[in-house]
Amino acid sequence: MASPGTPAVAVVVPAFDEAAYIAQTLAALQVQTFGDVVHREVLHGFRIIVVDNNSTDETADIVRRAAASSSVPIELITETEPGTGCAADTGFRHAIATGAIYIARTDADTLPAPDWLSNLLVPLLEGKRLVGGRVRARSEQGTSAAVFNAVGHLWRVGHAVEWWRTRTQPDELRRSFAVVGNNLAVDAEMYQRCGGFPRTSIGDVDEDQVLQQRVRAVAGGRGIALRKQAVVYTSLRRLEAYGTKGFVEWYRSDDRSTIDRDADIR
Repeated sequence: MASPGTPAVAVVVPAFDEAAYIAQTLAALQVQTFGDVVHREVLHGFRIIVVDNNSTDETADIVRRAAASSSVPIELITETEPGTGCAADTGFRHAIATGAIYIARTDADTLPAPDWLSNLLVPLLEGKRLVGGRVRARSEQGTSAAVFNAVGHLWRVGHAVEWWRTRTQPDELRRSFAVVGNNLAVDAEMYQRCGGFPRTSIGDVDEDQVLQQRVRAVAGGRGIALRKQAVVYTSLRRLEAYGTKGFVEWYRSDDRSTIDRDADIR
């Protein structure tokens, strides 16, 4: 494990022009219930790594102010190459290089539930290599939240169909549930071994799907777990910008470069 005093767990938060949300995200991460004996004595707690991906607003200043008064270590690093895949990969590799054994990721517009991180780590501590959780709409999203959560239930049916359709394919091509970037965790050895996130733009490929395929190619389907109790609440800016039909089309696409939409919705 990590040396004494060095958190073995890191939470990576890619950020681009997130001044409207990131203070709330960091506040939610700082109050995670991560204080039992294993979390304290074995894992030495956790730290937060924000990856500023060329923000032009006050994102970096907000992170610095939060870090100055946080009881949880917050580090701000920079990735100048644009793209969520690039930012996430830089954050994960920095976390690993500085002692992280387990790395979680969420986005800068989410509110992780207080027990999110402790729940997300359970399957990893039991030997799984990649873990995903559930995503819900933030409560202030009003009627859009009902649409989002309803679509989420329909996606579960879609996942079952995909599992059946791809059940005879090689492991890296099979599908079951989605592991999404705003709610996942992986162990450091697996991340390095499989190649990690592709260094791409969110508008080119689904980097979350690529990571899952890469892990499946190494560990098989049994190496990946869904932890339903690990919940994050997300903003619905993409749903509101694209509309329901466009939103579903975006997330179902294997090649987002063919969809004429602004990827960086802020």
